[in-house]
Amino acid sequence: MSLRRTLSTLVPSVAAAWALLTACAAAADPRLPEPYPGPGFQRGAVLSSWDGTYPHREAWSAALDRLQALGVTWVQVLTFAEQPDLAIPRIVPESAARWPAAFVDAARARGFKVFLKPDVWSRQFYAPGSTLWRGSIRMHTEADWDAWFESYARFILAEAERAATHGVELFSVGLEYVETTRTQGRRWRALIAEIRRRYPGLLTYSADGNHELGHVDFWDALDLVGVNTYFPLADSDAPDPVELLLGARAALARVGAVSARHGRPAVLTEVGLASVRGAARTPWRWPTADDAADPETQARAYAALLAACTGVAFCRGLYWWKFYEVPERQVPEHLDFTPEGKPAADVLRAWYGAGRP
Repeated sequence: MSLRRTLSTLVPSVAAAWALLTACAAAADPRLPEPYPGPGFQRGAVLSSWDGTYPHREAWSAALDRLQALGVTWVQVLTFAEQPDLAIPRIVPESAARWPAAFVDAARARGFKVFLKPDVWSRQFYAPGSTLWRGSIRMHTEADWDAWFESYARFILAEAERAATHGVELFSVGLEYVETTRTQGRRWRALIAEIRRRYPGLLTYSADGNHELGHVDFWDALDLVGVNTYFPLADSDAPDPVELLLGARAALARVGAVSARHGRPAVLTEVGLASVRGAARTPWRWPTADDAADPETQARAYAALLAACTGVAFCRGLYWWKFYEVPERQVPEHLDFTPEGKPAADVLRAWYGAGRP
């Protein structure tokens, strides 16, 4: 009988499966970290505001209450600038007056630490039939690359200065700009050096794990390898806990290889999956109203990813995609990525809270 079949028969939950595997490994290596986040672990969650301005104080105050009840200690904040045309090097930041200072200050006053992740978006992403996304941003001449980085620098340096003013603890210098990182490492290094002159906290870049992680060549200029972690966790639509655990450990091994190569610890800057059938196989896919609900697999995947991340020393935290300031209603909430009101929230409470899961 295979190890996988043996574990599936003997161990009914992924937490117990991890405990069994850890006990076996610890017998050979007593230095293996315990599968539970220590005090410095970034128990993170993304709290999303539709336009990055966090205007609904009563709503986000209640959301912060709920995050604290789950044991979340780090909140990821998203702000935005627009690139109207992905082929033209012009980026338009949101008005400085609409920067979410009240939200950031209130979160930190409650004891949360803040991870600020500015984001360039485009209306072209949402055109009928479009396959464009921020990873499609690509210039075709050196002059255009110069202009794009000049425009992006105006946006990101202003965000870094605001982050410094408001005591933000972690800052992302970029997000899934796959084509820019493929060829423009020299320009990224110069920009990171300029950000460091304005911002004293920790720096990362939020790389797309499936398309970008392996070719980013400036991790040594940052403090943390950052990965948006939507790796496939299973081959089947309804995986059992052991398949999910093995998939999560394989995903973390990919991150760990980059961490070791560049000598930097890692943080999962986004991680999660929708609560629909098949989501563990394609966790990057946005669900539709036609999908079949499967909150149990979402919860089991949460447990597997938490077990994998907290079981290796290089993984310093993770941020669950996502929680809402106000519901966005792109798809029914019982199908989308949020764990709120679902079994996945109980998993988070167990792992992020005061007691051992």
